Amino acid sequence: MAKISFVLLVVALIVFLHVSEAHRSINSNELVLENNLNKAKGLIEEDLKKKEKNIKKLETNVSILSKSEIMLKDLEEAYKNGKTIEPSRKDIKRLNKEAKQEPEELRYVTIIKCILKDLGLNGGEC
Repeated sequence: MAKISFVLLVVALIVFLHVSEAHRSINSNELVLENNLNKAKGLIEEDLKKKEKNIKKLETNVSILSKSEIMLKDLEEAYKNGKTIEPSRKDIKRLNKEAKQEPEELRYVTIIKCILKDLGLNGGEC
């Protein structure tokens, strides 16, 4: 009887050790998973901020290009009707300044810059 009790005690201790080790590994896996989740969340937020910034820059560029298109149509009408471009000169210079405000790597060549170069106004560049 003592042998059976001793064997049962040893088996109970072995089972207890296995259960406690499994519980520890589950806790460490949860910590690792939580840490990875926090890192992923941070990366996603950073990527989202970059994309929002790019969207704002694109909206600004679209605005400038829309103004360029309107100005080009106005200049075309003035040319067809034989009118002078003097009234538009101020708007052309302002639009040229807006286009130059973009950083060097994002600066796009606008149609207005080419027109300015052709007309010899404000040192336009193509």
